[in-house]
Amino acid sequence: MAIDLSVKRGRASLTILKAENRNADNLNHPFYYWSEGLDVTFDNEKKKAGRVELGARLKELRVRKGLSQTELAKLVGVTSSTISQIESNLIYPSLTALIKMAEVLSVEVSSFFREPVKTKGAVVFSGGDSVEVGGPVFSAEGIRATRLTPIDFDMRTEPYLVEIPARAALSSHFFTHKGEEIGYLLSGHLELKIEEKTYRANPGDIICLTTQIPSGWVNPEPDRARLLWFKVK
Repeated sequence: MAIDLSVKRGRASLTILKAENRNADNLNHPFYYWSEGLDVTFDNEKKKAGRVELGARLKELRVRKGLSQTELAKLVGVTSSTISQIESNLIYPSLTALIKMAEVLSVEVSSFFREPVKTKGAVVFSGGDSVEVGGPVFSAEGIRATRLTPIDFDMRTEPYLVEIPARAALSSHFFTHKGEEIGYLLSGHLELKIEEKTYRANPGDIICLTTQIPSGWVNPEPDRARLLWFKVK
């Protein structure tokens, strides 16, 4: 038997080049693996064991934070292609990049290697657990959206506090989301446009979106509007 051991784009692989009286289907096919001391684990074994893939976990946390691959790349100091390759599990990030990504996404480094926190007995969260989300709409219009629960806490409903500056006008919805959404206007006044119709919301009003996506928002008043918003998966 002849094998090739190599490292390409940060991934170690084993390729069977020649094997007498063996299954030819395995020839020239790279098998990617991790090694820890004397223990060697192949990627397919990791998947069978139910372990989390770093690439998929990174994408999940990035999307929850509201960042595109390009935006995350700029904040981390790498190229958008690098983020894309990491999320596709083509390469693994350096330790420095991994630490920086955790910092940008407001999570612990260990969060990349485990499932979302679902049950840890957490019932009450402090204000320090909230995370401000990013995105082109927020940075361009001065809008602030803060996720009120930790980004790594997985629930069917995600609560946000959205603050829209005085006289601000948005030409799109502030979230990209395919599920239902509901909001409670805490203060200020807002107008939202759905198709050709404009709706006005006053303090205390409830806004319910089932399949509709607003094509625009306007704060017509001289005061900041504060909106409690929920995204439902």
